[in-house]
Amino acid sequence: MAKRKPISKSMRQRVFDKFNGHCAYCGCELTLKTMQVDHLYPVYRSVDWDSKKADNSFENLMPACRQCNFYKGSMTLEWFRLQLKSLINRVRLPYVFRLAEKYKMVEEKQWDGKFYFERIKQWQDENNKKTDM
Repeated sequence: MAKRKPISKSMRQRVFDKFNGHCAYCGCELTLKTMQVDHLYPVYRSVDWDSKKADNSFENLMPACRQCNFYKGSMTLEWFRLQLKSLINRVRLPYVFRLAEKYKMVEEKQWDGKFYFERIKQWQDENNKKTDM
């Protein structure tokens, strides 16, 4: 596998600013130091996902927290979404979770399946429609 080309400081800043210093996936606040740059379409093995070029272009780079970037790894966005949606079922398996739930120490919540960047885009689209009227 070819060595990856490093991402410049100016590009890191642009990626950080893309969602105002938030992880594109979970929405947590980041700093430039804590942000990791993720490839929306993974470059692992230089695969061309969904006819979209997996490269270091600005459009393919996403700001991510360490946890999201580590968990996503080289998954496609849809595979990552499916893995996250199945988390609650996997977490519920151990007896300790069910016991903690019984004592009301934890509460199960359903995830709507939308990443932060998708919610932001939807909000921007809705507000743009209102200003166009």
